[in-house]
Amino acid sequence: MPKKGIDALAKNLFFKTISKVKDEKHFEEFFYDLFSSSEVKDVSRRLLAAKMLIEGKTYLQIKEEMGMSEGTINKIYFKTKGSHILRRFFS
Repeated sequence: MPKKGIDALAKNLFFKTISKVKDEKHFEEFFYDLFSSSEVKDVSRRLLAAKMLIEGKTYLQIKEEMGMSEGTINKIYFKTKGSHILRRFFS
């Protein structure tokens, strides 16, 4: 069983470390050093689905284009629907 507070400590370290990455090349290196190619692909696909939702694509369009289940698309929708930062990134 992990020590109390370890998850908050780890999450804080993760976000502080990411904030220190200054350019796209180093950002990509950081992610491939820390995550498997499969994990990077999964996060990348979630981000693309969020972008497509923000652009007004339907669940069916995203499902057909990405091969993603409607359940996964729905989860992404509800996690990102109020995200002002994602809207700013994708507008």
